Amino acid sequence: MFLVGLDIVGDKLMEINVFSPGGLGSAQQFEKTNFSDHVIDAIERKVQYMKYYGRNFDNVDMATL
Repeated sequence: MFLVGLDIVGDKLMEINVFSPGGLGSAQQFEKTNFSDHVIDAIERKVQYMKYYGRNFDNVDMATL
């Protein structure tokens, strides 16, 4: 997963949202930036790594690129 949202209450993990992390819109407003540009750039960079190295990366490797 490239982007997920975690709902934590106290010391309990309540939900892992992998389809539409709800805080992203609020974070964009707070930081006055459009994070989608950064996300798209990072995904495109990872695709280029895969093409260059000629293999597919597993999720652990992709998360650290």
